Amino acid sequence: MGDGGTEAKNLVLSSRMRGPGGTRPIVVKLGGSVITDKSRKFCVRREVLKRLAEELAATGEPLVVVHGGGSFGHPLASEYGLRSGLRERSQLIGVSLTHRAMEQLNGYVIEALQGAGLPAVAIQPSACAVMERGRIAYMEIRAFKEFLGLGLVPVSYGDVVPDLARGVSILSGDQLVVYLAQKLNAKRVVIGVDVGGVYTGDPKVDKEAKLIREITPEDWEKMEKSIGGARGPDVTGGMANKIRELLELAKCGIEAQVVDATRPGVVKRAILGEPGMGTRIISR
Repeated sequence: MGDGGTEAKNLVLSSRMRGPGGTRPIVVKLGGSVITDKSRKFCVRREVLKRLAEELAATGEPLVVVHGGGSFGHPLASEYGLRSGLRERSQLIGVSLTHRAMEQLNGYVIEALQGAGLPAVAIQPSACAVMERGRIAYMEIRAFKEFLGLGLVPVSYGDVVPDLARGVSILSGDQLVVYLAQKLNAKRVVIGVDVGGVYTGDPKVDKEAKLIREITPEDWEKMEKSIGGARGPDVTGGMANKIRELLELAKCGIEAQVVDATRPGVVKRAILGEPGMGTRIISR
């Protein structure tokens, strides 16, 4: 039998030889509207989550997974008015409840990923990020790099975190995706939502809404007003805010795809680089 300590040491040494920058991950966002039913508080879609976990596992790619709050974090954050920060002591219990709800949802995500054979590890944003006026001021990401180097799958999520100006802020999964993709030098980003991509209007209510295949920073100025907001409680701004965040990636050469995660196989195909699905956010 081999020496377990020696094997572990060799694994770590192998990781160090690759270096923390040697693994370029694909950052995948699982939208809260996909993995939960946003019309019902604290309702997770277990079968959808199971399918998505199996798709991620089948890619064989180095991954960082971020998930939204859906019907777990958003209703509580909205109820306690946390988006605009702390104004009174009665909100403190709301901070605690919102964070706990996100931990619960993250537990379901981790369980599904592990069930599909992925060595997923949760990284809590409120323990490593500080914001200022709603934007990330600092975030310690060494754990993400080290876990990636070892072949693990870091999993993070939208959370309520300290804010130097407001007391607390909601760190959206979309802002987190962009920050991590930049800092980890991601190959690309895949955003799984509950529609076919970005449309000229809300496709759930507007039958004339058309799918936009590509968005560049220049295009965005013309189309921003027509992009819909969120349906159901969402304290982070909906689709338009996603695009604003992803355009920051485009400016530094990282492509993002917004795809329909409710359709089986689409997220897997997007991770593997198949073109022609959803909406690409690019710099031309």
